Amino acid sequence: MQRLTPAEEQVMLRLWGLKEATVQDIINFYPVPKPAYNTTSTIVRILEKKGYIKHKKKGRGYIYLPKISREEYREYLATWLLDNYFDGSNQDIINHFNQNKKLDELL
Repeated sequence: MQRLTPAEEQVMLRLWGLKEATVQDIINFYPVPKPAYNTTSTIVRILEKKGYIKHKKKGRGYIYLPKISREEYREYLATWLLDNYFDGSNQDIINHFNQNKKLDELL
């Protein structure tokens, strides 16, 4: 698994919320201003190439579905953050949130 770009994450968050969707459904789930259809379609194709989503044919178009769950990606991202910014130390990440008074917000 590899980290997603911010634009890819935004598409995945919407697709996870919708469970399955067309490109237009994904766009409709964005607040205004909405991204362009071609931009979103390109990101969807990239995500499919990376193995994050799959498609099924419906009429002349496609319905897209996540292949990776939000929980799987969250676990990967948390491990990546821990390993790359806190040297794998659970205590260091807890101290970080505690010092910034964000741990109370999380609990």
